[in-house]
Amino acid sequence: MKMKSFITTLFLLLAMTCNVMAGELTGPKNNEVQEVTGPYTIIITGNGVIGRDGPAGYDTGVRFYKGQTLTCYGMDGSWYKVKYGNGVRWVSSSYAKPYNGSTGSTAAAVTSYVVITGNRVIGRLAPAGADSGFRFNKGAKLPYLGMQGSWYKVKYNGKILWISDQFSYVQ
Repeated sequence: MKMKSFITTLFLLLAMTCNVMAGELTGPKNNEVQEVTGPYTIIITGNGVIGRDGPAGYDTGVRFYKGQTLTCYGMDGSWYKVKYGNGVRWVSSSYAKPYNGSTGSTAAAVTSYVVITGNRVIGRLAPAGADSGFRFNKGAKLPYLGMQGSWYKVKYNGKILWISDQFSYVQ
C-alpha cells in the first residue's frame, strides 16, 4: 500500500510540474513584454541614448546615436526592446521612433556623420582591427553607417572603415 501511495504522489507531483511548465510557455505574465507580430525597425532620434538592461532599468554602458537604426522586437510601456550585438537592450520611446524608410538598409540617405575629435585618428579595417593607413584630424566628418561595440562604421573614399568612439561622436 505504501508503494501505491508513493507512486500516486509522484505522479501528482509530475502532473503539477508539467502544468506549471505549460503555463509558463503559453503566455506572458503580467510584468512580461507583449511581443508584436514581428520585428520592425526603429530609428534613434537623440544623441548618446542609453541602452538599458530593462524598461527604465540600469545603464549598460551602450549608447545609441541619432540616425542609428535598430531592430525592435516589442515594447513594454514606452520602452522599445531592441537587439544589440548578441543581447537585448531597452530604449526609451522619448529618443526613438518607428522607421518608415528602407528597413535597416545602409543605402538610405546619410542623416548622421561621425565627427572626429582628435588629431591623426586611425581609420581601421575592422573594429579594433588593422590600420587602414588613413588618418583623420579634428573636425573631419565621415558618413555614419552604424556601430559595433565602441566602434563607428564609416565610409571614406569608397572604403568601409571603423573609428573608435574615444576620438569621435555621431552628429
